[in-house]
Amino acid sequence: MRLVRPVSGCVFILAASILIPMQITAAELTDDEIGQFRGLLEERSLTPREKAGRLSDGEAPVLRGLLEQFKGITFGGYIVNYYQYESVDPPAGDSRAIPPKLYNKQVNSFTTKDIELWLYKETPEPGDVGFRISLNWGDRARRLTSVGPVRDDSAVQPNPPGTPTGGRQTTFSQAYVTWNIPVGNGLTTKFGKFPNWVGYERKWSIWNPNFSASYISKITPGRSTGFWLSYDFTDRFLANYYFTNTTGTFVNNNKSFSQGLKLSYSPPDFAFFKNTEITFDAMWGPEHAGNNSDWRQIYDLTIEFSPIENITLVTDSNWSYDPTRIVQPSGRAKNDNKAWGVVQYIMYEFTDSVEFALRGEYFWDQDNLEGLSGGDGASLAEVTGTINLRLRENILFRPEVRYDKIINVPDGPSHIWNGHNENITGSIAVSYQF
Repeated sequence: MRLVRPVSGCVFILAASILIPMQITAAELTDDEIGQFRGLLEERSLTPREKAGRLSDGEAPVLRGLLEQFKGITFGGYIVNYYQYESVDPPAGDSRAIPPKLYNKQVNSFTTKDIELWLYKETPEPGDVGFRISLNWGDRARRLTSVGPVRDDSAVQPNPPGTPTGGRQTTFSQAYVTWNIPVGNGLTTKFGKFPNWVGYERKWSIWNPNFSASYISKITPGRSTGFWLSYDFTDRFLANYYFTNTTGTFVNNNKSFSQGLKLSYSPPDFAFFKNTEITFDAMWGPEHAGNNSDWRQIYDLTIEFSPIENITLVTDSNWSYDPTRIVQPSGRAKNDNKAWGVVQYIMYEFTDSVEFALRGEYFWDQDNLEGLSGGDGASLAEVTGTINLRLRENILFRPEVRYDKIINVPDGPSHIWNGHNENITGSIAVSYQF
């Protein structure tokens, strides 16, 4: 294209110089038309700098300043749609079977899970100031806003009288300002609303290896509002500190605030430990509104490496503790509750366009800290297989099969997932990135 345009321009000028004298005489043009034609030729011959010089003294700085403001800003987004079917909960609408699938709850329905549009300006150099704004619509947005109960719109599960319906909400999942402070190797700070930092899976992200979320990912808030500091001590060691509102809220619900750490280390390659990444995450703070004394604690350790080409292994382990006295569905109250789990991921990349992701997980929640069982607590397991097929550069096709099972229910009935203790989920998701 760079060669075609100059050549075509030369051909046009040459043809004009030959044809215009042959077909148009001076007698056919008025003096005003000839003047306008000459002015047009002079205007086209001006350089961009000379053209800018024609702006008034007030217009030129304003235009240059406006263009400078948009320099480095990128725009993008994605659309995610899916269909899902469960073996134990066939009616359409919100699934009543598996509480862990908080953001993939629609069954027997083609659902728009998420539409996200974002503006982003990076801060690669010390002193740079940037931002990110992510605006969301769809089924996820109505559950993310936390403005009240989400009611299903289907007639299969009718709403109680006088209650609002869901699916009509919009929210900002991210909205922060970032500054690369020129200190040492570069101290970066973000101030505003951003994703929570704990765990391997990023909540609601389309770039997770599996379409559905793990049990562990339900432990942490999806978004946090506050500020974080990030510093690269070396090329291999990165440290982050977080100071935020509690429980992922827009406004704080306590006098105290939550805090957290993320420490990442990339050791040199050794034997079959290649491209290794070791990450330790921590979060602590008052999770319950109006309660500043009982602090929730969450700790997570992730180890990722590639033993051979095209295979990636990830182990994610998590432990959480909450001293608050929590009332159970049965009416009993428990305090000093804890939960823990381990997830193993195996990702095999067949080609640049085809990847298979297998996830196996065990989660102990017999104190019902996370409320995953639907009863007073249980230990659970799940196995999920996902094919990530990139049909075109921006289109991702994701068929998935997931098997969930309740392993043990120490203080309740043996069947609590809609009358069953196991469930098979089949889903197909299609996403488009731009």
